[in-house]
Amino acid sequence: MQGLSDFTPISDTVGFPGGGSFAVRGLALEDFAVLIRAHYPAMSSLFDQYVSEAALEKADRDTGGSLNIGDMKGVVLNALQMAPGLVGDVIARAADETENPHKARMLPLGVQIDAVSKVVALTLEAEGGMEKLLETISTLPATLSKVAVDRSP
Repeated sequence: MQGLSDFTPISDTVGFPGGGSFAVRGLALEDFAVLIRAHYPAMSSLFDQYVSEAALEKADRDTGGSLNIGDMKGVVLNALQMAPGLVGDVIARAADETENPHKARMLPLGVQIDAVSKVVALTLEAEGGMEKLLETISTLPATLSKVAVDRSP
């Protein structure tokens, strides 16, 4: 049997042009809480867009790819356009380099896209997929309310 101290999040490697690399992991609850406090409007908008595109990609997969209607690249590109600070902060948190997120914001565009794509994939993998993540997020407020009621005198 292993203990909590034996847990290591799954990570993936992001390469720099010309050599070198850094590791990123999926985002945890604390990461989301920090990012939401700093970037709520952008995250809310991007989350809605992501859910819509994920549903379209699922429909496309279910029909054998004949529709070609989902476009996750559009979500990433929209994030880069409307919330470049969010993208840098996500990369910095996923790389456990929160002291200087400005460095992540200075990465070349291709490296940022690669890093964010890997962070999203790792986050979803750790949560059991998009459907499970959405279920967790949607039940969280009710769970917290129940805990608060159960603890009241």
